[in-house]
Order: sequence, then C-alpha cells, then structure tokens
Amino acid sequence: MVTPEELEALDLMCWLRNGDAAARLAYCSQSTISRRSQQALQVFNPFPGHGPGCHSLAGPSTLLQMEREVHQLYRLSGRSRLRLHAPYWASRVLGHQLHATWIVNPAREKESVGAALGLLEDRVIDAMIAEASQRPYDHDPKFVCFDLYEVPLVLCADVLARNQFSDCLHSDKNLSSDDVKSLSFVIPQEFLSPESKGCVFQLFNHLYGDGLGVDCGSDQRPEESSPVTFLMAHHTSAFEDFHRYARIDSDCGFRAKESLVVLRGLEDSPGIICLLETLSASYLGPLRKYSEVIIDRAMV
Repeated sequence: MVTPEELEALDLMCWLRNGDAAARLAYCSQSTISRRSQQALQVFNPFPGHGPGCHSLAGPSTLLQMEREVHQLYRLSGRSRLRLHAPYWASRVLGHQLHATWIVNPAREKESVGAALGLLEDRVIDAMIAEASQRPYDHDPKFVCFDLYEVPLVLCADVLARNQFSDCLHSDKNLSSDDVKSLSFVIPQEFLSPESKGCVFQLFNHLYGDGLGVDCGSDQRPEESSPVTFLMAHHTSAFEDFHRYARIDSDCGFRAKESLVVLRGLEDSPGIICLLETLSASYLGPLRKYSEVIIDRAMV
C-alpha cells in the first residue's frame, strides 16, 4: 500500500514533529520527508489534521496499524533501524553511544514527552526511556518495563541567587523539611518539558506544601526565600555544565527512577536485548561509581 520510505517519513514526523529532524534521521531532504509523509497520509486517511507540522490522523486506521506492525517486524529483523525515544538528558548521552541499528530522538530542550507511550503502543517507536511519571502501571498488560536505576532525588539551590536564605540552604547541614519549606520555592530546570515541570511542582508541593514557581502563571515570588530545584536525573554527563546549582543537605525521601519500556512480546527480540546491553555498558556505566545510585540487578 505504501513504500517503506513513505511510512518511515510519516512515522518520523509523528514522532519528532519536526521536518528537519526527521530528514536528518532518514538521510534525505526536508522536502522529501514532507512529500513522502503526505503520500502516506493520502493512503491511510484522506482527511489529516490541520495545522503547522500536523501529522496525526483524523481517526483510527486498522490498515495503518497493520502496516506499522509489519514494518516494526522488519526493523526488528535487523533490516532497518529501530527507534528509541529518550528524555533530554538521556538523548544527549545516548546519541553517541547507540549501536548502529538504533536511532534516538534529538536532544531538544522543553520537548513534550507525554505522547511517547502512545507512540510506543502504536509501534511508531520501538522503545522509550521513561521517568517514573511516564512509566506505565505495573499491571498494564501491553508493556514490559526494564528498570534501569534509581537514585535519591537531589534538591539544589541556585548559587547565583545570593541572599541570606540561599546562604542557609547552601551552608546548613541536615536541613529538615520545615527548613526547606520556609526558606525556598521551586523552579524547575529550563530544559524540562511542560509535563516534567508540572511533575516538579506537584512533587515539591507534596513534599513541602505549596511552592511558588516562576513560570506557573504568576509573577509573584516570595521575598523571604530562595529558589530551589530538583535535579530530575543523576547522569553525570547530563549535569556536568550545571555549575549554578549547589546540592542542599536535605533528604526529601523520594527516589527518582528510569525504566526502558517496550511492547509486551518484543522484550526478547535481539534488537531489544542489544539495546539493553548498550544501556548497561555505556549509559549506566558512569553511574556505578556512585554509592547512592542503585542499578537494577537485571542490568548488572
């Protein structure tokens, strides 16, 4: 019905929402990606959604899902590259580490990640690295989760915001929850997606009570407090440039976790096993020297 190149173009556009990024991964021009994806859309649905860069179908298509399943089996056979979706910090690291049989989305700041699980279920992508907030429920029969690592969530203060309250956060030892609540308000890192920023606000409020964030719709900020932030991942390569943050000596009692998620039935395929081996050797390798990082036993 459609050529492999046409369906690849459509799926890359559904995944990346960017013609230039899709063209780079498909080794062609942006105009070629656009033409191929439009040809695929005409086959599966004559009434695609409208709007800039819109490549979502107007309704469910059994034929498209059948085609995607066949093409995923083609990728899993090793005759085409498999697709991994990863958050910003993981994509930065994995872009240089993956086996040639895999590709990963570009490391773009503030990229929306909320739809990735749906793309996995629709077989647009073949695997995803998920934070705890994006991980499917354990009892969900559609997915298999390989836990990669977990680590205490790190609470940091902005060293550039120098005042008496930030000085307390930086210098005092064993700060209590009440200390953190009274001295600080939360600001998520700028590169986080809107969904991840929302999780930061929810978590801070859950742990410390209402915390005001500067980008949550208010221009008010506490006069007698200092901004703090959660580091959402512990991978040293991702945070080596974040010198403006200093760790606060306070245990918030929450552990961050990352997992590799795949469709059930594909977990034993050679491509997925190859990806797990790469993650164990390269992505998780630098973390093994930190005593607070717990690598899942299946990844050791």
